[in-house]
Amino acid sequence: MDVAVRKAGEVSVIEVAGKILGGPESQALRDAIDVVFEQDCERLLIDLTHVPWVNSAGLGILLAAYSRMRDRGGEMRFCGVGQRVRGILKTTKLLTVMPCDADERSAIQKFEEAHPGGRSS
Repeated sequence: MDVAVRKAGEVSVIEVAGKILGGPESQALRDAIDVVFEQDCERLLIDLTHVPWVNSAGLGILLAAYSRMRDRGGEMRFCGVGQRVRGILKTTKLLTVMPCDADERSAIQKFEEAHPGGRSS
């Protein structure tokens, strides 16, 4: 799995490529999430465009990050969720909890609509 972290304005973006399966192969994703939280991020977007599969352990990583962000009063969204991963999110009912957008542009627009003019605090 490959993971990259960057900023898009006020939004931290984590781009993931490869299967999210939990275990040691997902340590790079866990580390990226930790780095973003250490930077006091209030808006996090996880781009799943290049993620073909997520198992239950991988869902746990994503859900933990989402819960952690909500607990600190921030916002988190997902984008680029492919048909297979979307099916998993739908089956597990996580699609009703975790906001998913078609692409990065749409997700950033949703962040801006929720908090015009900048930070959410």
